[in-house]
Amino acid sequence: MKNYIYINNQKIELTDEQVKQIIGTYNQRKQLSEYAAGDIVKIGGFEMVVLEQSDGQTALILKGMYGEDTEFGEKNNNYDGSCVDEKCQQFAQELAEIVGWENIVLHKVDLTSDDGLKDYGVVERRASLITADMYRKFVEILDTVNPKTWWWLATAHSTKRHENDAWVKCVSPSGCVSNNYYYDVNGVRPFCILKSTIFVSE
Repeated sequence: MKNYIYINNQKIELTDEQVKQIIGTYNQRKQLSEYAAGDIVKIGGFEMVVLEQSDGQTALILKGMYGEDTEFGEKNNNYDGSCVDEKCQQFAQELAEIVGWENIVLHKVDLTSDDGLKDYGVVERRASLITADMYRKFVEILDTVNPKTWWWLATAHSTKRHENDAWVKCVSPSGCVSNNYYYDVNGVRPFCILKSTIFVSE
């Protein structure tokens, strides 16, 4: 008996060994809800760290960096519409091709600056950087998987109202939260929330 699959309407014959490999890979998959905070899962080609499980949804952050290091923005330290914001939307697009848009939960990103100003408001995204508050919330997990490079947070140090719309919070290789200028270049580590019913692999 011959085995076939169809890719782009093209019929491809598979050997028995190839079928066993496909079935074995499928059987290794588990629902995202089965993983605990701190676990690392594979979604397509992305390795993601589980940060939290809540009400049928799973918060995750990319284990490493997404693409090349990127300057935060072109004009100031406002995350909304920045270079890193655009890069996170590219990540969301790639992720949607794997899991479907319907499985990526829209979440709010509070852009309150580190000194408490709310000038930049709140935006909604399917993928974003985490804020400084979120970093503090998940630091115990993030310390165990902190890449040995600098990476951006979504939080501005302050805004133009306090005569400082240049500095942005970022994380050092040691895990310390610091500041860099918006035109500096750091890593982009997207965050997202997925429905916990999707299947992923270890």
